[in-house]
Formats: sequence, structure tokens, C-alpha cells
Amino acid sequence: MNNTEIAKKVIEALGGRENVNSVAHCATRLRVMVKDEGKIDKNTVENLEKVQGAFFNSGQYQIIFGTGTVNKIYD
Repeated sequence: MNNTEIAKKVIEALGGRENVNSVAHCATRLRVMVKDEGKIDKNTVENLEKVQGAFFNSGQYQIIFGTGTVNKIYD
């Protein structure tokens, strides 16, 4: 699966674009603010190719992709 396909799968698993308030990234993580945490299919996110883990912290759903990969998924 290429990075564009992974990004599309992430959006779907987050409950669609309508459930996403904002997206940012740091060196290793995609940081997502969602409207409704209950709409996230966490199992799907955590089992996507290249995902190394995912969790909530400070109101953000953080998906770990790793250095050099996260910025490609973000783009």
C-alpha cells in the first residue's frame, strides 16, 4: 500500500473527513483533533501498514508512523 492509500484508510478509520477538526504532525506522529472519539475505529488504525501505534493524549489522537514516514502520510 502506498502512502496516499494509507492516508485514505486513516481518514476512513477516523470516521471520515467530517469527524476531523484538524491534522498536524511532529517528527514521528500524526496528531489529529476529532469531533467524536467514538467514531474512530482504533483497531483498524492500529493495524494499518506503517502504523507503529496510536493513542489519545491531551485531546489529540496520535498515530505513530516514525521519522521520515509521518510527513509523507501527512502530505
